[in-house]
Amino acid sequence: MTAVWAINGWRQQERSASAITKALAVARERGMQTYNISRIGKRYWLVCSREVTPMYDLAATVRRHYRNVVQGIYLAVWREQFVVVVWTNALLQHCVACTANETGLAHIQLLLERLTGKTRRHSALLLASSVPQHLHDYCLAHLAQWQLHTNQVDIGDLPHDKRTKLRDIALPTTWQQRQRLFIAVLLTLTVAAALGWYLWPEQPVQVNEQVKVQQALPDPKGVVPKVLQELPNLFHGMNHLAGWQWHSAELRGQELHVSLRATYGRPEELPHQLDAAWQVLPQRQQAAAKYAWPTVPFARQKAGFSVTGLDTADWQRRLKRYFPTLEVKQGQALATAQYRQSVFVLKFLQTDFAELARLSQLLNHPHLRIVKMNLQAGPRLRSELEVHLYAPQVISMEGAS
Repeated sequence: MTAVWAINGWRQQERSASAITKALAVARERGMQTYNISRIGKRYWLVCSREVTPMYDLAATVRRHYRNVVQGIYLAVWREQFVVVVWTNALLQHCVACTANETGLAHIQLLLERLTGKTRRHSALLLASSVPQHLHDYCLAHLAQWQLHTNQVDIGDLPHDKRTKLRDIALPTTWQQRQRLFIAVLLTLTVAAALGWYLWPEQPVQVNEQVKVQQALPDPKGVVPKVLQELPNLFHGMNHLAGWQWHSAELRGQELHVSLRATYGRPEELPHQLDAAWQVLPQRQQAAAKYAWPTVPFARQKAGFSVTGLDTADWQRRLKRYFPTLEVKQGQALATAQYRQSVFVLKFLQTDFAELARLSQLLNHPHLRIVKMNLQAGPRLRSELEVHLYAPQVISMEGAS
């Protein structure tokens, strides 16, 4: 389909976006319906039209087509009109169309004489193949100081660059769109920050109690819940192993063990695909990989010290509030010579590693430990955690003198 070109439009050129915005406001007041802004060098070229037919700016299209011509005159015939586009660097001097008759020819000749008399030598005169022979001969005879380039591309064969297409004048400019987008993003972040501050989980209700310990306490079993924050990185890429699939993971002491099945892969290829933090243990058509977490000391004082308690009822309510799909069950309490243990089982039927990392924010009590962890791969990750709340045994002081 032949494009419609904007030639004799209302034009302005400015170096700043704010000046072009003001010019665009003037165009709206004058009843213009469409516009285009092209960035040419350090200038903005604005063209406006009262036509609503889809059009392309001829001046910007020609200038981009001859981007290496510093100073040029493009001459062509289009729809029985002589068309001239004149530029110097990023400055548009003329973009006019006149009827292709004797009057129009005289106008074009006068314009060419005036331009070539002012400009420096060795500028380019670009004649399209549609230019008639008599105008071609005139240029050869009177514009010898210019570099003549004949058989140039016709207007009908110029590319339809979407950057030069005129758009509804009611639409914002590109920098206004960016400004509105920035404001929208800023408002979104502000609202998100306000909601996050309002909804951020409160710190657990803690109670300090004095407990006298006669000897150093051994480290309790399990790992600190903060290790859940490492899972997204540890399992990054685990679902995209070539020739292998992981299907389950479980906590054994301080080590996380992952079981993998081979589909078409070989055991010797697996270490090159896993993160260096994993230790690979190949087993026939299966493989196991393990990752060890360091032991975190609990309390080793031999004299009295403060132990931070936890309001478990309030803690469970907050778990359900912030993680509605989390199943929380309290198990049977345990006791050893050193510790009393409250047992909780936390289960997600559908989750992901990012959600488990967020869960760790509500498991930040200093005496909580994850004793069991079971992860099952699938379309959605399944997880089950057994969390113990440790408290040192109270030493009876009856009969003490």
